[in-house]
Amino acid sequence: MAAVPSIRVAWLPAIWAAVWVVILGVAFFSISWSYVDVHNVFREATSASWPRYVRNVFSRGMEYRPAFTLGVKAAYDIVGLHLWFYQALVMVQLAATVALLLWLFRPVGAGRAMAAIVALSCILGLHTSRILFLFVPLNLYSAALVLLLLAIALTLEPRMRSYDWVLFPITLVALFSLESSLLIAPIVIVVWWLAAPGVSLRGVAGAVFALAVYLTVRFTFGTSVSFVDNYVGSGLGLSDATPEVLRNTFEHAPWLFWLYNVSASLLTVLASEPRAGAYQFIASLLRGSAQFWQWFHVVSSVVTTCVVVVVLTQGKLTSDRDRLLCAIGLMMVVLGSGLGFLYTRDRIGLSAGVGYGILVYVALATMLERMPASGVRRVTTVAVASVLAIFWTTRTAESYVQLRDTAWDYRGEWTDRYEAVGGAAQPQTELLTSLRRVGISKSPADPRLDPAWTFVVFERRFDRSGDARRLADDAADNAVAPISQPFDVRWKDDVDDASRLRLEAELGLTDAQRVERDQRGRTWAYRLRTPTRDRVRAIVVHPSVEDTARIDGERFEIVK
Repeated sequence: MAAVPSIRVAWLPAIWAAVWVVILGVAFFSISWSYVDVHNVFREATSASWPRYVRNVFSRGMEYRPAFTLGVKAAYDIVGLHLWFYQALVMVQLAATVALLLWLFRPVGAGRAMAAIVALSCILGLHTSRILFLFVPLNLYSAALVLLLLAIALTLEPRMRSYDWVLFPITLVALFSLESSLLIAPIVIVVWWLAAPGVSLRGVAGAVFALAVYLTVRFTFGTSVSFVDNYVGSGLGLSDATPEVLRNTFEHAPWLFWLYNVSASLLTVLASEPRAGAYQFIASLLRGSAQFWQWFHVVSSVVTTCVVVVVLTQGKLTSDRDRLLCAIGLMMVVLGSGLGFLYTRDRIGLSAGVGYGILVYVALATMLERMPASGVRRVTTVAVASVLAIFWTTRTAESYVQLRDTAWDYRGEWTDRYEAVGGAAQPQTELLTSLRRVGISKSPADPRLDPAWTFVVFERRFDRSGDARRLADDAADNAVAPISQPFDVRWKDDVDDASRLRLEAELGLTDAQRVERDQRGRTWAYRLRTPTRDRVRAIVVHPSVEDTARIDGERFEIVK
């Protein structure tokens, strides 16, 4: 009879996770298309035939994600612009992520159930996990994470040892989706070395061979990239720095910047500071303007990290599975932080954040299972677990509020800010008008009507007056000079003077000067207002542009 309550308790984390998936899903389905993030992606997918498109996606450089890019075109050809499909796919991926984590945890017993609830809340509440709700129109971050967790789960399942060859296709698809999948091969090797029951040498060979295939294809067909010269806007110290500032600062020692980025990616998971490389909390303290939610983020993360470190360094793990999970979590934190060596963003810390959540589970499960039946130590253990539960449940609630803010923000891109973000200057194609029709049809809740305390406790995208607040990643992504260096654009034959003027307004081009050396009169020199990577990319891939000069077409950066 004692087993029945234990089985019932084991369902509590699944129920907890299901409730939060539903709550977050309700907020998520109030979000519409994002003009800024989605239009250029769809436009590129519809501007070329399949043969040309395939050649293009396999010849890219820095962001080599052919599976994602091909998936966007295939989804558009099959599904079109049905928003509900893309959103449902994101939620399915979120549910799969949570289910795989529960499969890894296997929380049997009250202590492990409590540990699983806190760990899942930690993963859902971390700022690095907000990228799980991105759709542009697919979510490559979420898809790659599902494949990573699936590969890990298979290595721990004894029944899968005879089928561990599936690690080859899983690893291959994951690698061609997102660079974070580089974690799969080293994790498989380590868990095999630690005698994981679900993987043999054949599975290791499959994962390593998939990595070899990926590297061969990337460096054979992809454009070569110089890590030394590659700079994008990023946080540095107390503020954000432009690519030009970073290049001038680290020209002779780029490895110092790489070390800074890796440490920043690690600390943002362990301490919720810095954010996208910038120490925003410290800067706020120095200005005397630190917000309660900033204190809450840092304190909740630091306290949790201290608990994890103390338990895992002083306590002996109770099972082989816990030891494997500890090794997996540690590798995900360390190697996941290493993914941000070129530039750091909150979203790059996704894998490290999930690994951190796995460590939280192992540490709390160990602490609660060793809790004595009575006494001060029991009271202390229960108090610590309760405090962590409150911390991370609150931060998961913040994720819900963030989704509601995002819905209001995206609607503004189609209404109040449509002209400011460049939509009005674009050709009003069927694609654009269809996206805008859906964007306007959504009626999300106005954040200005939310209770005042939510602006104190939670990080918000808006203040109470409705003015937008830039999130850390947005600020770093847009850390550029107000106007670019000159560059050249050669227009196609069918672009007449009237079309050229319209395209210049559409793309944000200014200071137009005809290049005399082009006797055909189709090449013009320009500067670009607010030269973000997305705006440069829009020029490079535009169907009316035949060629460009003084633009790095792989990094989407204007060069001197």
